[in-house]
Amino acid sequence: MGVLMLESLLELALVKRDNLRDKLEELYASAPDTSQKWVEHTFNENKEDLILSAGDGSIHKKKFLSFVFYVISAETLIYKNKLETIENSNIDIMPHHRFVEDRLRNHMSLFELKNALKSLKDHKVDYYLFDGSILGNLIRPIPMDRELSAEIKDQIRSRYLNSLEGELNLEQVDISSNKFEDHIAEKFNNKTEAMVYLESLENLLVISKLLKYDKKIVGISKTSTSNELFELDIPDMALFDRNHRKQGYSLPKTQEVSKKVKHDFPVENDFFRGLTFTTFYARLEDNKNLLKFELPYKAEEEEIENLLNIIKTNCTEGYPYLLKKAHNDVVIKKRDMLHLLRIMGLDNEITGRESVE
Repeated sequence: MGVLMLESLLELALVKRDNLRDKLEELYASAPDTSQKWVEHTFNENKEDLILSAGDGSIHKKKFLSFVFYVISAETLIYKNKLETIENSNIDIMPHHRFVEDRLRNHMSLFELKNALKSLKDHKVDYYLFDGSILGNLIRPIPMDRELSAEIKDQIRSRYLNSLEGELNLEQVDISSNKFEDHIAEKFNNKTEAMVYLESLENLLVISKLLKYDKKIVGISKTSTSNELFELDIPDMALFDRNHRKQGYSLPKTQEVSKKVKHDFPVENDFFRGLTFTTFYARLEDNKNLLKFELPYKAEEEEIENLLNIIKTNCTEGYPYLLKKAHNDVVIKKRDMLHLLRIMGLDNEITGRESVE
């Protein structure tokens, strides 16, 4: 940003400061009494001999004129007496497509989910801490679902689903759909669109495998814009964070995966329809992070308190240490990308932005 532009913004900030503060006060003035939905509770560390695990993933991409270069990294940590690590990553290119962002997010999700499954199966994990919302991942619109005809989607499912499930049973941490890329190129005019759809089906299949471990899975988010509890323009999380600085949790809310939430799933529809999710907010240490929790089953308050006692045992500054470390480990920085581009011989490729940089 130029010096003159910065000076203009600083002047504008001074002029508008009081007006913005008044708007904030007005926003919160209409807020309801949140204490009716909040339980103040001091959590005690649980010293049971349990195996905890947590994971995260990261994507970094660089757009060139003729393709997109991307890097994905995923890590799962397992702790029982000592720290063990499952790491997986991928470097590749893909063609430009309006669903590039969704496709990359699917790829990262697959690495994260398959790492999680590996930790649950191979390390007999008691609780797996999932970064973010599992329900959000599950009900997110499927890329290409509206663009492809019903006939094409039926062909993809009938030709590849059984083989894809066979590949998934091998329990490899990779994009199993890639095994069918050459065949899809022969059978479909637009290979990329067919591949995007198949990868989405793979993501749903892997989510279904993970959710069969229901009571071992805990989704944790640091942010949320949901306003389902109070139905205001202010997110529920912001209201609880402002009004309750002590340890405690919000009364749990359950939600079935009904047709109001998501239309029919192209795979595992009966299983997903039978799921109930429990969501609540909690602060595990006074004046520290307020977190949103999501459990893929109907949980009672006693279960929730016991679970939060267990998670607090692994917390630093009110946030699970394993999740924090996994996040820090997988972040792909700009300098990392530049180094990888040089190794791949792509540092001199044309991006189309050279004239403005």
